[in-house]
Amino acid sequence: MTTPDAAQQPPTLESVLRQAWDAFHPGQPAPLGWLTHTTTQLHAYLREQHPTPPAPPSTETTSVTRLRRQMWQALRDATAEHDIDPDVADRILHNVDLPGLPRRWQVRLTLPVKVEVTATSREDAFDTAEDLINTALAASGHDSNIDWDAATRDDATPGDLDTAGDEPADLR
Repeated sequence: MTTPDAAQQPPTLESVLRQAWDAFHPGQPAPLGWLTHTTTQLHAYLREQHPTPPAPPSTETTSVTRLRRQMWQALRDATAEHDIDPDVADRILHNVDLPGLPRRWQVRLTLPVKVEVTATSREDAFDTAEDLINTALAASGHDSNIDWDAATRDDATPGDLDTAGDEPADLR
C-alpha cells in the first residue's frame, strides 16, 4: 500500500531542462547560467500566458459586498419613496464610502458661443445662429434647450460678402 508521501512527484522544470540538454548535447556541459536563465524565462512566459486565477472571494468579502449593495439599495428606495431627503441619503452614503445616488440635474450654463452665419442684417444673423444652435441641440438627442428670451445678444460683427450664399427666397 502506498502512502501519499510515496506518491511520485512530477519532475521539476530544471530536471526536464537538464535531461533535454543531455539528450541533444551528450557529454557536454551546459553553458554557465544557461539552466538558471532558461528556467527564469520559461517561468516568466508561463506566468504571462497562464496567470494564476484569483482566489475565490471569501465568505466575509462576499458578505461585506452584499451588505454594501443592500445599504445602497435601501437608501435609494427610501429616497424614491420620499422617506428620506436625497441630500441626507448622499451624506450617509459618502460617510460609509459608497457611491452617491444617481440624480437628475438641471444645469444652467452661460457660455460665449461664436457662430458664423450668412445673413442680410444683424437681427437675421442672430435669428439664423439661434436656429442653427437649436437644430444642433435637437439632433443630439438630449433633453436640452436654450432659453433664448434670457439670452443676451452681445455682438454681431459684419464681415466680407458671402458670394457662395443663395439668393433671397423672395427673388426666386
